[in-house]
Amino acid sequence: MKYPNDELFLKQFGKNIRDLRMKNNLTQRDLADKSGLEESAIQRIERGYNSTLKTLLKIANAFGVDLKDLF
Repeated sequence: MKYPNDELFLKQFGKNIRDLRMKNNLTQRDLADKSGLEESAIQRIERGYNSTLKTLLKIANAFGVDLKDLF
């Protein structure tokens, strides 16, 4: 098993979001604006806090990728 607990999974997921954001030359504020989320929500996700599927769909749409591409 690659992720023995939720915390490791969420940390890695947050890193994936950060890497994708930086690859697209976006600030956290830019991603927040594109996704319709608060900048603080993007910050929490990147730090490994849990988020809803609805929030993840907004982020995927902001990047123009499938939800699976966030993982």
